[in-house]
Amino acid sequence: MAEQQPRYHSIDHLRATMILIVMFGHALLPYVTFPRPFKDPQTHIGFDVASVFLYGFAMPVFFVTAGFSTALIRQRKGLRGLARNRFRRIFLPLIVAYLVISPLTRGAYRFAKHVVLSGTLQGGIDELMLGEWLRWGRPYHLWFLVSLLLYTALALCLRWGVLQAPGTERIRAASRMLFTSRWRSILLTVIIALTMTPAYIIYGSDAGTLPMQAALLSFFIFGWLLYLHRDLLSTYQRQPWRSVIVALAVLPLAVWSTRVRLMTADDPQLMIGLVAGISNSALAAFMTFGLLGIYQDRFAQPSGFGRYVSDASYWIYLIHFPLLIAVAGALAVTPFPAMVKYLLTLAVVVPIVVLTYHYGVRSTRFGRSITSGKRGGAS
Repeated sequence: MAEQQPRYHSIDHLRATMILIVMFGHALLPYVTFPRPFKDPQTHIGFDVASVFLYGFAMPVFFVTAGFSTALIRQRKGLRGLARNRFRRIFLPLIVAYLVISPLTRGAYRFAKHVVLSGTLQGGIDELMLGEWLRWGRPYHLWFLVSLLLYTALALCLRWGVLQAPGTERIRAASRMLFTSRWRSILLTVIIALTMTPAYIIYGSDAGTLPMQAALLSFFIFGWLLYLHRDLLSTYQRQPWRSVIVALAVLPLAVWSTRVRLMTADDPQLMIGLVAGISNSALAAFMTFGLLGIYQDRFAQPSGFGRYVSDASYWIYLIHFPLLIAVAGALAVTPFPAMVKYLLTLAVVVPIVVLTYHYGVRSTRFGRSITSGKRGGAS
């Protein structure tokens, strides 16, 4: 009998948590004080702090788990199996979601903006009736699927290049030094800052820019290398909260510099961008090692609820964004404080996305194709 491959439940659970955090972060955006495509009349700096913190680590840690899982699939199923997996789990959902969700997101934005401009729900409804939103353009939140496909291809090319180059074992040993060093969080900060800092200096942290994509690719490659040194995962359980505390200590500097940079996104600023890039790199790096340790310590065992959330998280991410914008737009006409609107938005959207998954997607062929199935890790 073939030996059953281990499943890395901590990575599964961490991936799902990061996806859900991104959803909660998206719900914050109408209430931040810095410029956004749609903003509620009620804003508060507290939402700036929360959004900078959540966005500072959620997508980087997600790409760490994605790189880990991609390396796992490559090793267990080979190049052809990885290609089939990426086609089924990423490419096809991307095409379907883009065709359906991209225009819906455009419509949600137009509705929300005109509700704010007119001060009435009717203003938003009238804008929708014009039908201008029924076309395709930006991928909006679906950009991460495009990035996953590109990162997978680039990582495979890099892996091939490393295997062909002399000194392969020295490269592997150097990467292991990073994972075992007591200064690993600082070393990762330096590596990430090389690409993230230009993103803040020139572009103001836009995720679609080349420097920021390079930074996220670095986290993906970090996750791939982590799978090669997966025996070290258990060592991160030792005092992981120290890394989280350091990240929280860096947070005030990251919030201040990021807010200043976002307020002047079209005007490159060397010093502010430098501070923002380094502080956000440190935030992401220390949270990465902290969360890896916490989840390895607390969530390394199988859990029915954890598996359900892990399977549901992909669908939730695909459909949540236009719903959040539309509900927040409808609430813009109310006199409620920003926090109340935020909580009401989640109270409406979360049940919708969960119920649509449970009753409309989970048992379908599409639902099975976007869940993690029986393999040994998340993707």
